[in-house]
Amino acid sequence: MSGLTIDQTVALVAVLFAGGFLLFGWLGWRQISSSSRLPFFMLRRDRVAAGWRMIGLALILALAALMVQLFGRQAAYTIVPPTPSATPTATQTQTPTITLTPTITMTPSITPTPSITWTPTTTATPVIPDSVGVLFRETVTPDPRAALSSIEVASRLDRSNRAVSPKDAFVSPGGVLYGAFTYNFMQDGVRWTAIWYRGSTIVCLESKPWDGGTGGFGYTECDPQEGWQAGDYEIQMFVGTEWKVSVRFEVLSGTPTPTAIPTEAPSPTAPPTSPPDTQTPSAS
Repeated sequence: MSGLTIDQTVALVAVLFAGGFLLFGWLGWRQISSSSRLPFFMLRRDRVAAGWRMIGLALILALAALMVQLFGRQAAYTIVPPTPSATPTATQTQTPTITLTPTITMTPSITPTPSITWTPTTTATPVIPDSVGVLFRETVTPDPRAALSSIEVASRLDRSNRAVSPKDAFVSPGGVLYGAFTYNFMQDGVRWTAIWYRGSTIVCLESKPWDGGTGGFGYTECDPQEGWQAGDYEIQMFVGTEWKVSVRFEVLSGTPTPTAIPTEAPSPTAPPTSPPDTQTPSAS
């Protein structure tokens, strides 16, 4: 260790003690855990005792590593006082001889002025309106990695909560519409909110603690009290107070095309048994 400084030597000794702690702790644990497989009581007892002795030695090494790390440097400096090292002094300072200064400064005579000033447009991030009265009483903090996929709007869901035939326009839908999505890194108990707008009017609101686990398929649903009126609709979804995803769709006025119901063809009747000239025709 002739090439090591006092600080490096102290750190190396602490690392060696820490390595001994890990080694003997692991060996002791192996001894104790393997003793259960021995068929004889005396052998099991001896192996357990040996294991505990190794664990005790590991604890002593851990304490020694801690003491060396905390007090080893001061003890080493007490035994071997540090010698101040010589500070190198520059023997020659270079001084620049000539600094060139321009004698004439050119001033532009014409300053170009842009004829069109570009102003960036801002898109407001959706927020939960104060008027909806959502109360955040949950103690669960949303995971910043929480993510929701794009929303698919449909009138039916399959057994896995996935949208069946999603659309962006509906003709006089009746009943419930669903907004299906996938999610990841969610936490049970965190507040989530889904707001359904027609224009600027809220037609449906869902806001409750999440109970769907960390990942999977989810949905929000809406069935307005006044029915689906024609217009532009938007779904906005939030986790906590943070907006995550939105989708827009349209409801068109009109009468849905009725679905034809197939009818069974009449079954053939048995030929008449009476003579044709005496048979009375029946209405069909």
